Amino acid sequence: MNIAVIGAGISGMSAAYELNRAGHRVFVFARAFSPNITSNRAAAFWLPYHIRNDNRGIDWCRKSYEVYLELSKDPSTGISMKQLIKVVANDVTEVDQTWKDFMPPGSYRPIPLTQLLPGYLEGDEAEVPLIETQIFLPWLQQQLVMAGVSFHQQEIIAFDQLDDHDLIVNCTGLGARELCKDEQLIPYRGQVALLAPKENLPIFLDNEKPQYIVPRKDAIIIGGTYEENVFEEVTEPKTIEFLLQKAFMIYPELAMQEYLGSWAGLRPHRNEVRLERENNIIHNYGHGGSGFTLAFGCAADVVKLVSE
Repeated sequence: MNIAVIGAGISGMSAAYELNRAGHRVFVFARAFSPNITSNRAAAFWLPYHIRNDNRGIDWCRKSYEVYLELSKDPSTGISMKQLIKVVANDVTEVDQTWKDFMPPGSYRPIPLTQLLPGYLEGDEAEVPLIETQIFLPWLQQQLVMAGVSFHQQEIIAFDQLDDHDLIVNCTGLGARELCKDEQLIPYRGQVALLAPKENLPIFLDNEKPQYIVPRKDAIIIGGTYEENVFEEVTEPKTIEFLLQKAFMIYPELAMQEYLGSWAGLRPHRNEVRLERENNIIHNYGHGGSGFTLAFGCAADVVKLVSE
């Protein structure tokens, strides 16, 4: 089939990848491509995030984990398996443990209380994929081009622009708010600070805050915020300074790292991921902060919906 994929973020690119592997002719249409997209600004370590109310996410998460684990064997992909330290602070009154239902069996273990940093009630250690977006997204696009997928820089404002294709896969993220008139889809702004890279750091996550420290090759990402219904994709100096000071309390040695700047991105949040077929359109959007975690699992379901 001739299939048009709208959107070149991780959801669109993974859908194009799986559809191409299934033997379809794939055409990707997007207003912008890496590095000028929100997916490039993601911290992009694999972990279920704001998806735990949807049990479909269990299979999506685990399928993606398997794909990243396999891809991590090739250093050129920019994917590696990293140690994750996930903690719960003393001042948290309700601890959400449902994230463990989404983890592959045997992929996490509790941290003894004696090994936790002061101020934390409990913690777990896991091995998770870290996706270096600045490497992986260009690599993935190159693989698709070599496989015959064509890319078109064109903003799609109505589905009938693509009537000459057999099927359309809508991976427009926040753009679906206007394209589909979907008011359930709202932006959640995330702000992060960037420090010069440093070796031998684990990924650190306090999910309830949220607070995370993600060591990439190009920078250490210090996050973050989850600001509901904020449309301005800008950072605020006071917020960035607050994030940095919190990170320095966790790892004081980070205060010695050069400050490189800051990023802001808008997560496409929806109470439930929209993954369904509507006539000749397959919708795949609303992944919130779990875009990379869900991407290849959702893409596999897109392929199933095509065959149906």
